[in-house]
Amino acid sequence: MNREVQNDRRFGSVAGLVISLAIGFAFYFGLQAVGGNQESWAYASIIDGIADSLPKQMQWFLMDFTEAQFYAGVFAGAGVIIGGAVAWILAVKGSRYAGFDVCYGSSTLFPWVLASQILSLALAIFVFRYIDLFRGDSVTWAATFITVVGAPPAVMLLYGPSISALLTSSVLGGLICAPVATWMGSYVITPLGLPGVVGNVLTMAITGIIVCKVCQVAPWVEKKPVPPHKSFAREEDVYSAGWFVRRVLAEFTEAPFYGNEVAALFVLAGAVIDWCICSLHGANGAGTVPAIILSQFTGAAVGVFLYAKKFDKGGWYATYVPVVSVGPACVLMFGGTVPVALFAGALGGILGGPVAEFFAGKLPEGIHVTVANVTSMAVCTTVTAAVMQILPFFS
Repeated sequence: MNREVQNDRRFGSVAGLVISLAIGFAFYFGLQAVGGNQESWAYASIIDGIADSLPKQMQWFLMDFTEAQFYAGVFAGAGVIIGGAVAWILAVKGSRYAGFDVCYGSSTLFPWVLASQILSLALAIFVFRYIDLFRGDSVTWAATFITVVGAPPAVMLLYGPSISALLTSSVLGGLICAPVATWMGSYVITPLGLPGVVGNVLTMAITGIIVCKVCQVAPWVEKKPVPPHKSFAREEDVYSAGWFVRRVLAEFTEAPFYGNEVAALFVLAGAVIDWCICSLHGANGAGTVPAIILSQFTGAAVGVFLYAKKFDKGGWYATYVPVVSVGPACVLMFGGTVPVALFAGALGGILGGPVAEFFAGKLPEGIHVTVANVTSMAVCTTVTAAVMQILPFFS
């Protein structure tokens, strides 16, 4: 297509939109038709006695890698790690199948991003022992996952391959994220009747600012130049159906800072395996994974369709916001039905990117843009949930 004609286009590929929604419906109806009932794989079984069981804590460790996507599955979590590594290897080797550059074009930083996630999460669970929160009466969940998609990996993208930045951000993130989220949930979110994800993403924003500011003023934290990575990605037509579908898939791994469609395939494959073993494993045993995935494809597809020109001009836009907040949160709040998934996903797709862009313009120097994105998640989820509570057919 002529470049001048492309520049006149405002929306993305209609065919890409239809294909992406069709994939979402295929997941929904396909998973509804199957589903295992292996009791030992059920969420309730895994958290039963978890504070005294190392094998169950290892399962929780993997589950936390897809808590942001609301799957919280063992195989899905393993899929994030394996898929990210595969995408990174393909990128480094210059494979034609590498897809979008991992870590926003900083593929050489992937090992450091992953190291920060593993280290900070291991500290939170095994050293600071926030897994012991499960010893409390009626406690069925702990917000240890926030380090995986919060400050530690964001700091690595800001500071490069710096050991001092890795250790400082990982220790701080592992130490403060879970207790801040626990306090936020108990004293702010629950009393106000807001979706739980609002507390989590606000925690990401608050702790992200704290950790970034500490790294900014700490004399021992050094920035290191990022080794150059030769990108083999060809110039692509962001208005094509193929690019559209790949971009939608990539949104499934934006939360852990990978942003790659190859990694996303591993994540989704893992979520399917978890569901087939036990339908009460993922989503903290809610049994709503099919509707969650449908809402995610809807939110990503609507966002990419509406804001294709943003990708064309800037190369990236925060259309992943509803994938890890609005859609899944409203499914858990209002039920795993098709109308809920479509409405929440679509409204999240409309709001997510522009709200994130607004907050990104307000960030002070030294704060990673992810703070703006998670703030957008909090605002958009709150607004969407409020709208759905007013509408008579969702209440």
